[in-house]
Amino acid sequence: MVPRPAGVDVTHRPRRAGAARLGRVNAPIRAVLFDCDGVLQRPGNDWTGEIGAATGLAGAELDAFLGDVSTAEQPLLDGSAPFAVALTRVLADWDLPVCAEDLLRVWQHLVVDAGMLEAVRELRAQDVACAIATNQHRERAVYMRRELGYERLFDPIVISAEIGVAKPDPVYFRRALDLLGRPAGEVLFVDDVLANVESARGVGLVAEHFAKDAGRPELDRILALHGLSEPLAA
Repeated sequence: MVPRPAGVDVTHRPRRAGAARLGRVNAPIRAVLFDCDGVLQRPGNDWTGEIGAATGLAGAELDAFLGDVSTAEQPLLDGSAPFAVALTRVLADWDLPVCAEDLLRVWQHLVVDAGMLEAVRELRAQDVACAIATNQHRERAVYMRRELGYERLFDPIVISAEIGVAKPDPVYFRRALDLLGRPAGEVLFVDDVLANVESARGVGLVAEHFAKDAGRPELDRILALHGLSEPLAA
């Protein structure tokens, strides 16, 4: 998924671990379902600056262009059409002599958080299944499967463009559970978008809001709420 333009509210309000434990009535967690952008991975480049340089836009104009790009992407997260087609239309609307493929490559520079992957290995050693639940358009899904090596640690990898539905649609989470083969109450879902977390809870998953790009300490905090990890010392 193209990173959200500035201004989207992803405010994190952590809960006290003790309060969470007292209120928990779920079965033991046997699987963790991870979002990607803002949780497992982050941009490895200054994509905003690179797009500004490529288009010649800056400030409010650049923000407006990126908003149009994000709006054009949203209905295509279900994989119904290539994102390049919609992006080409946005570029034409803005009368920008830029190739859509060049901009797509800007969003394909991702860094996977090594600390998060180490946590995944530790969970797998405890016989906790680890899977991915991510919204991506077609082109980025291909890039991620080809370049990031997630198949070595995660099974299944549930990508919206490949299953025909995107978060926060409850159907997405039901499909993810079918692929995972676990009852909802045994699955912990972590995502930096609150709407996705709330939808997952509505389907019966145990879901926690992850502070964007906060890495291993944030994951350890969440895992500790569910008896899977000790929180890091303050």
